[in-house]
Amino acid sequence: MKNIIFTLFLILGFLPSNIIHSQSVLLSEVCLSQNMHDDRYASYSPDGSKIVFESNRNGHWDIYIMGNKGQNQQRITFDKGDDRRPSWHPSGKKILFESDRGGKKKLYVLNIKNKKIKEIPNSNLKQEWIFGNFSPNGKYIAVSAKESEDKSNILLLKKNGKIKKWLTKNEFRNYYPRWSPDGNEIIYFSRKHTDNKDDEIYRMNIGNGKESRLTNWPKHNFCPSWSSSGSRVVYVTSMEGTRPEIYIMDADGGNQVRVTHNQDGDTLPDWSPKGSKLLITGYRGGNFEICELELDLD
Repeated sequence: MKNIIFTLFLILGFLPSNIIHSQSVLLSEVCLSQNMHDDRYASYSPDGSKIVFESNRNGHWDIYIMGNKGQNQQRITFDKGDDRRPSWHPSGKKILFESDRGGKKKLYVLNIKNKKIKEIPNSNLKQEWIFGNFSPNGKYIAVSAKESEDKSNILLLKKNGKIKKWLTKNEFRNYYPRWSPDGNEIIYFSRKHTDNKDDEIYRMNIGNGKESRLTNWPKHNFCPSWSSSGSRVVYVTSMEGTRPEIYIMDADGGNQVRVTHNQDGDTLPDWSPKGSKLLITGYRGGNFEICELELDLD
């Protein structure tokens, strides 16, 4: 009976044809942060031993680090502004984040050992650089240059803030670039083929600019992240009548599998360096927490 209903939904167009709902890949979930405030935007260090995340537990947003089991949670930024969206340098010694501490949102790099912070200059005052992400070799930063709520394009920056290359140039929203493990591609989400109505995920070769669209679902597909092998992608999909859920798919967009089934929603997934675990931001008990999911990918 389930197969008949599923097939009927598929025929009526309620479900993307390449999504597999019968396969369960989630083995377990553990919440690594448990408090009355919001913890979000977590990612593993390159060696998997630490996790960086943002939290508003002190009244505004700051950057925190903890062990990979949730232990030893430490605040590492202390400005009165909001410090948000942290990500790792491939050396594991620095953190890239964005902040409005100077009155306008900019990118900064924090040296974890000596706590020194360096601003990445932005000469274009019409744009905010957000969702920054270091390349695997540490030479470049992929970032979204936001001009308005409806327009943002993706570019590559040198470490000194100079623009190396524009990867997208259109009048729509292009967000959240993430590097492939070999540094040859990025994955991101965009509204360029949906008239700015919903987000879809794209994969682009940085060298020649060729790209492919990986999702086609009339809601939103967003926040993609590569597996350590580059063979899979984890992402978020807005569900009909509910909050977002986590999915995984092959790197070519095939074999889309739903991972989570939580009424309150899950977002911002990050794949572990070992490939069998995910960090997500989950809405649990009235606020956002950092949760770790263990997957069965055999």
